[in-house]
Amino acid sequence: MRSAAEYKEILARFKKEFGAQFGIKELGIFGSVARGEHREDSDLDVFVSLEKVEPFIIFDLKELLESLCKCKVDLVRLRDSLRPALKNNILKDGIYV
Repeated sequence: MRSAAEYKEILARFKKEFGAQFGIKELGIFGSVARGEHREDSDLDVFVSLEKVEPFIIFDLKELLESLCKCKVDLVRLRDSLRPALKNNILKDGIYV
C-alpha cells in the first residue's frame, strides 16, 4: 500500500510528463489517502482542473492514472458546477501536486 507522499510523487511525474498534452492546470489527491485513513482496498481520489475539456479526456486520464498508480482511481474534474459537499471535501483534504 502506497502512502500519500508516494502517490503525490507519482502524480507530480505524471503532471510533468503529460500536463501540457492534457492541459492540466491543477492536480492533486483528496479523500482517505490524503487524510492518511486509506486501507489496502481503498481507491485513490484524484482531482484535476483542465484548460479545456475534450471528448473522452477524463476517461483517458483515469485509465492512465490507474495504470501508473496500480490502483482504482476516482477522478473528479474541478468545475463551477461541482457539488458543494464534494468541493468542500477537496478544499479541506486536498493535497496539490
